[in-house]
Amino acid sequence: MKKGYLTIGIIVLIYLSVLVGRSVYKNWKTEQILKKIRTEIETFEVENQNLQNLIVYYQTPSFKEKEARRKLGLVRPDEKVAIISKEPEQQKKASVASATDEVKKPNYILWWEYFFANKTI
Repeated sequence: MKKGYLTIGIIVLIYLSVLVGRSVYKNWKTEQILKKIRTEIETFEVENQNLQNLIVYYQTPSFKEKEARRKLGLVRPDEKVAIISKEPEQQKKASVASATDEVKKPNYILWWEYFFANKTI
């Protein structure tokens, strides 16, 4: 009889430990999910704060002036603008212009020059 109680006791103990183990595992898994969600919430809060700061910045007069200068080329009335061009760009534009001058000649003149003007005999 004692042996039967001992067997039943061991079975109940194993059953209870399995239930406790499942409960601990579910709690651990839930805690991991909560940690992940908390980090996502923190990330979204930081991103939201950054976007709020951008909205405030975009509404400032200094930003509006900066964008008007950059996109529209506007200047203040008392301001003087100096345009500094680079030398290689001017040479590049000149070579493109000379190439387009040749193309502007009518086709019959180009053929005439090809057959008669360029003969080196």
